[in-house]
Amino acid sequence: MKKFVLAAAVSTFAFAGAALANVGDGLVGNTVTLTGPDGAVTKIYYPDASSIVVKGADGSEAQGSWRVSDNTICTKVGDAPENCTAPIDEAPAVGSSGTIDGQQGQVQWAVSAGKDF
Repeated sequence: MKKFVLAAAVSTFAFAGAALANVGDGLVGNTVTLTGPDGAVTKIYYPDASSIVVKGADGSEAQGSWRVSDNTICTKVGDAPENCTAPIDEAPAVGSSGTIDGQQGQVQWAVSAGKDF
């Protein structure tokens, strides 16, 4: 798995809209798909309110953790440092999608129901 690309994408994962109490509510039980500028796809499944399973572009899977801190979502996978999103105004929900401008270019994101891998 390309930890560098995942870290950059996760650290800039952001949404727009009205403020909510818990910006992570819509992630539990769902998958976020990140498609990098090179077409590489990383999927992050949120089975519960504290753990994640990441499927990298190479097909490998890694376990990690996540937490909500005020209006940010912070993730940690393996030995990589924890990454937190920019402030989020609206919780991601199934069917929402958008783009993120990151260090490696534009990353597309989409939230789908359940474990999508």
